[in-house]
Amino acid sequence: MDRLSEDLLCEVLRRVPPAGLAACRCLCRAWRAAVDGGRLLLPHVLPHSMRGIFSNYCDYHRPHLFARPRATITSSGLPHDIDGTFTSRPKGGVNDRLFGWDSVLDHCNGLVLYDHHHQTKLYVCNPATRRWARLPSPLRKPECVFFFRYTGYYYLAYDPSVSLHYEVFLVPEVPEDGEASSMGQWPPPVHTLQVFSSRTQQWEDRAFVRQGEPVGTVAEARTDSVEPVCCGPQRRYAEYWRGALYVHCRGAYVMRLSPSEDKYQVIKTPTSIKENEDAKPYLGRSESGVYYVALAGLQLRVWALNESGGYMEWLLRHHVNLEALSHRLKTLQYYDKHVNRPWTIVDDRSNNNCEFEMEVQGIATDEEDEEEQIIEWNSDDDDILDIRNSSREWGDGVMDFLGFHPYKEVVFLSESFNVVAYHLASSKAQYLGVIRPWGYGGTTASLYESYPYTPCLIDSLPENELELYSTSQTFGNTASSAAPAEKLDAG
Repeated sequence: MDRLSEDLLCEVLRRVPPAGLAACRCLCRAWRAAVDGGRLLLPHVLPHSMRGIFSNYCDYHRPHLFARPRATITSSGLPHDIDGTFTSRPKGGVNDRLFGWDSVLDHCNGLVLYDHHHQTKLYVCNPATRRWARLPSPLRKPECVFFFRYTGYYYLAYDPSVSLHYEVFLVPEVPEDGEASSMGQWPPPVHTLQVFSSRTQQWEDRAFVRQGEPVGTVAEARTDSVEPVCCGPQRRYAEYWRGALYVHCRGAYVMRLSPSEDKYQVIKTPTSIKENEDAKPYLGRSESGVYYVALAGLQLRVWALNESGGYMEWLLRHHVNLEALSHRLKTLQYYDKHVNRPWTIVDDRSNNNCEFEMEVQGIATDEEDEEEQIIEWNSDDDDILDIRNSSREWGDGVMDFLGFHPYKEVVFLSESFNVVAYHLASSKAQYLGVIRPWGYGGTTASLYESYPYTPCLIDSLPENELELYSTSQTFGNTASSAAPAEKLDAG
């Protein structure tokens, strides 16, 4: 092997499975240089698969990961050690451990923006590498107006294929009475946002200049509800796609931020403020880019954003009647007690393997089934629900929209905590399981925000969990040592 040219060595190593490739990288400098120079591990450590859904719950003190249990090796050959319970979060004093009220604020390409105790502390974490960085307080902290209502909301922007640095944007809410003229434009011609950069390790005010027309006036934006839905998510979502941050804002519009140019555009949503009174709007990312959903009762409409030629246009991709699916889920809940539930809540009482929860739900835990219990969901034919002959007469339930599969036109829906993956093109429904945490119930039991999770095995988060923040770009374990950070950093 020592006599091989560098190009030929790269071709040989390219055929080695990821786990073996990571081991080869540690053998000698020449092989390390070949792996890093050819970026051979990079496709395996960047986000490329969906592993589960992180969810927040009403009147519940912590988020949970809903996923396939008991995986130790993924189908890509890399070790699996995802911190689905956030147990690796740096702990403070006794009060920090006992009285925390935590939630996920955002997810972007494998990184999670984590809130401890109503934004007392904010962290950026990577559940796959178990690394955390606590963010300093912004220049002006958003005020809590009422329960989960704030004067500004945090969103995360991260693309490890371009750079290992990330940014956190604090987007202000529509000004209330007395804070701005009700007849003034909204959003304003120059929108000043607070932005945290992991490159500079600090917050700064950044002015974004609007391109094009506003959505309307401040008074018109105020007529939209503060929460996007009555029962469900308490904040609107955002997506980072091809260098732009798309933020769904109060006032029935999406703000497209271009951080590299300090400019932004206003994109009106396909549904108006009036229509959203009877619908659940949702912004997400799927196969073709940025998508928008309106779920009105059991009528689901899905649009994709077309940006060709610099013109922004929402194209209606699907209009689905979910009554038959709703009826089928009710029969599962009341009659099919022994149906297979391949996904479950990751619970730290069972060392992240969920065996206790699996036994409760009747899921097989024998060793011969381990190959079937892979947390990476990549099969289109598992656990199919037959809804062709389901009656629509009983389909009067209420469904929650949990999110998009980031790489397929598949949506995740929930009714009474029963979750299905619905294939929009084929109308095929896959039953996944129950997303309710063990022991959680009561009259207020319901889902808040949900975030489909795509693991990333590289980051620039600090090794030392007690550090406030560090710019050292290190990869830690063998599985995540794909390439030097400077080779990935575009600037």
